[in-house]
Amino acid sequence: MLKKIKEFFSVEGKPSIDLYLKKLAVNRYDLIDDTSFDVDLKRPVNAFITFAILLKEKGEYYKSLKVLESLKEEELSEEEKKLVILNLALVYRSAGFVDRAEQVLREGISLYPTESFFYYELAQILKSEGKLEESVDLLEKAVELKGSFLDDLIYTKLLLANSYIDSGRTDRALKIIRKLKISIPIQFYYYVLSKLFYSVGEIKKGYETAFKGMRICPDRAEPFLEVIERYDSLNRSKLEGLLEKLGFSVPIVRKLVYKLIEEGKGERALTVLESLWKRGRTFDPELFEEYIKILWNSGKRKRVAEEVISLLSLLKENKRLYKCESCGFKTDHFDWMCPKCKGWETLRINGEV
Repeated sequence: MLKKIKEFFSVEGKPSIDLYLKKLAVNRYDLIDDTSFDVDLKRPVNAFITFAILLKEKGEYYKSLKVLESLKEEELSEEEKKLVILNLALVYRSAGFVDRAEQVLREGISLYPTESFFYYELAQILKSEGKLEESVDLLEKAVELKGSFLDDLIYTKLLLANSYIDSGRTDRALKIIRKLKISIPIQFYYYVLSKLFYSVGEIKKGYETAFKGMRICPDRAEPFLEVIERYDSLNRSKLEGLLEKLGFSVPIVRKLVYKLIEEGKGERALTVLESLWKRGRTFDPELFEEYIKILWNSGKRKRVAEEVISLLSLLKENKRLYKCESCGFKTDHFDWMCPKCKGWETLRINGEV
């Protein structure tokens, strides 16, 4: 779904190495879909910029800054100057000098007011500081200059609307929501809209919107359940209805199991948990602990021993399952190089159940 969203919002012009390096610098790999650009071997500046990016990724910020500051003193083209300024800001931010990063980006905007990446990266800094209104303004300017950041603008506007709801300014939140043009299902949109309905007393619409949001991805139902519980009620009947309509997602099962335990319906809780695992859903330690407690309290001590032995057996099997840290490939055979991505010394013992 996320890939489709990125593709939908992606608007590109002619590919260039400068554009490629900008996307690489700000970690927007999802926007890189074409590397068919010409490389001028007589201009090695981009190689030094790439070197600075690699040093930053290694955590060697001082060396990275030294390279970029040296480049800044050279005679550079306009695009090369933009790249150096952008990467200076990014290294400062990564090194923890956020004020300096913000200063560099604002200098970049004053020098090159049509460069969208400066607005985009400054918006990310302000967003992390909770300055959502300023962040939205900057992203709107970035989108005006380059449509590729429309996805980030929509999510930031939703964050702003959500913050307005939490502070009781539902009129402002409503104004933002009304102006949003959502062409594809975005789960966070339904979450914010559900909260908005509930906040203004529209209980039925709030629940219906929450249900639509959960239906997009039931495994991310937890924030919706919290909203329903906060503004409405989340009784056993409602949870069982959600389970029937949306399937055995872990967040819904977890809430239902706790409700059943509270009501003393241990056997029903066991049935729900067993149904979850029969469907091959991900092992959840918290739910397994409740499962064992219910069995123990109901006097099924032999069953407890069997379940624990079964789990230990599963853990023993996975003890020899190796997982690549780079690409996620799994194998039961150790090697110095990952068979899939060819990365050296990336296979590690996998601790997943």
